[in-house]
Amino acid sequence: MRLSQLRNAVFVVAATTLGACKEITVPNYNNPNLEQLTNNPTANTVNTAIVGIVISLRDRVGTEASAMGILGKESYNLDQAEPRNVLGYLQGPIEPGGFVQDLSWTAGYRNLRQSAVILAALDKVPTFTAAQKEGTRGFVKTIMAMELLTQVRIRDVVGIMVDVSADPAAPLGDIVTKDAALSRISQLLDDAKVNLLAGGTAFSFPLHSGFAGFNTPATFLQFNRGIKARTEVYRQQWPAALAALAESFIDVSSGSAATLAKGVYHVYTTSSGDATNPLFDPLPTRLYVHPSILSGAQTRANGQPDLRLTSKTAVGVSRVVQQVQGTYKFTNYPTSTSPVPILKNEELILLRAEARYQSGDVTGALADINFIRVNSGGLDPLAGFANATAFVDELLYNRTYSLLFEGGHRWVDYRRYGRLAQLPKINTAINEKTFPYVMFPQDECNQRSPKPDLGCTQVPGQ
Repeated sequence: MRLSQLRNAVFVVAATTLGACKEITVPNYNNPNLEQLTNNPTANTVNTAIVGIVISLRDRVGTEASAMGILGKESYNLDQAEPRNVLGYLQGPIEPGGFVQDLSWTAGYRNLRQSAVILAALDKVPTFTAAQKEGTRGFVKTIMAMELLTQVRIRDVVGIMVDVSADPAAPLGDIVTKDAALSRISQLLDDAKVNLLAGGTAFSFPLHSGFAGFNTPATFLQFNRGIKARTEVYRQQWPAALAALAESFIDVSSGSAATLAKGVYHVYTTSSGDATNPLFDPLPTRLYVHPSILSGAQTRANGQPDLRLTSKTAVGVSRVVQQVQGTYKFTNYPTSTSPVPILKNEELILLRAEARYQSGDVTGALADINFIRVNSGGLDPLAGFANATAFVDELLYNRTYSLLFEGGHRWVDYRRYGRLAQLPKINTAINEKTFPYVMFPQDECNQRSPKPDLGCTQVPGQ
């Protein structure tokens, strides 16, 4: 089934804000609807709702990659019609009620609410087998973990809400700390693993081509373990990360581009009712490469820059907005239907390098770093790491260029190693700042008493 056909069949449980957990509006696309899903669900209703959460996850890629790319000094958004993409993200302040504050919160928790409704509906579907119910639980819980992890990546020390009820009248869940949230995400992924292992040979719902190779409970479990590894690395639980990687789809059998790119992707089409890639900007008209990405690339033996730079960027149509100039464009996504990675083998190898080094396996870490340097960057291998600082330098460098403009990794990675101050601030004319996190939406703060101090106050920039 084509993605456009799936999208046309989908309903999404819509809420005005997370705090709008108290008010649910359901667009009626004839079939299905919220009442049917909660009170008399059928296999078709549940399966359609599952397609809906996959599409909702995809719908925010453009916003998240662009916004987190700006915060991490990967990219600019020089849309002339929206100067706040410069002033809000580079100059600030990030404040209650401001331009930046909602970043993925409302849409993410709307998807979490719909996921909770799906899980609550499963046992009411008489035609599902036990295996089909388990497979669905494993898939939905994995998506929920991904949504929560996105919130942690954006809000960091502010914390997030992890308890989302299927009941729209239920009280708002508490805001918990970053560490507590990551622990909950880790457990959710492990719970999903148990479900997937009991999920039989096939899912009951269709998955688009971006899940090719990972579209059965057994193969999707490899993807789940990859997300688990990312989570455990963020938690600095190195043995757990290595154990998850061993169950993932990590592959160093070949250094080919296809092997490095193996993974799960968001996909796009030009079909009526579907969406095109929001990061496709060929001139460009909006999306520009941050100058530090251009100047920071290492050099190959032939004197040319890192292959990851030359394959992912090129000179574009220059533009100046609010005294910020962009010259280079991204070429990661050469067409309007180019896929966007959710998780790929290249990231898994770099996650293993990090977990190996932090576990004391310096030799293994060096092998993984060199595998990426040589095969992805065209760079000479390293002889070793002089010290822990040199390892982190090299890790952050390779993660920046291997995962460039794929979802804000540079911002998250530099923050987790306490290096946000090292991100280059180019534009002194606008008093450019670096912001460590994004606060909660004002509507969310207004519905909480007392308001969370850190998440409901202006975010300090440096």
